[in-house]
Amino acid sequence: MSYAYGTEEWEKAYLEMVAIRLATVSKPYIQGSPEWVATYEKLIQESQEYNEAAKGWEGTVVIHIMPNPELGLDADVYQLLDLWHGECRSVRLVPQEAGEKADYILSGELARWEAVVAGDLETTKAMMQGKIKLKGDLATIVRYVKASTLLTEIAARMETKFLSQLSEEEREQYRKEAAKLRAEFGF
Repeated sequence: MSYAYGTEEWEKAYLEMVAIRLATVSKPYIQGSPEWVATYEKLIQESQEYNEAAKGWEGTVVIHIMPNPELGLDADVYQLLDLWHGECRSVRLVPQEAGEKADYILSGELARWEAVVAGDLETTKAMMQGKIKLKGDLATIVRYVKASTLLTEIAARMETKFLSQLSEEEREQYRKEAAKLRAEFGF
């Protein structure tokens, strides 16, 4: 069955799918997988330091990972962070149409995002160096650089398996699962 993003039915089915994956997929989770995104959401929500640093921040931020078919990523991935005055209301994988409507879109190649999550590249510095492209108000990002840095640090604290580390067999399995999720949820 295919669900329409933005509906209660989509959200309910998404949360059910995530709960099943969290209970059945073993750690470390693959970066950008539904279980990885859900864990990231939980860690942001639990971070008192982020809550304080982002008190005045509001808006949606999308982490846009560009495709890399060679490593098993056949389509763009959009991770939408709904952030509101220090609260992380949700982090979801979303369809491109929803991702492109975010207040801030950070776009980069898979290797760049792997470096961010590995703790080898700080997002704000990557934007300044042109390694990650920003669509949105840079002045606001700079004003909340501590909050932005904390989001990067939280991701880097997670035990993560990267697509570049997967065997050919694991990549093929990832491709199949991603295609099924795209068909069902639109992402």
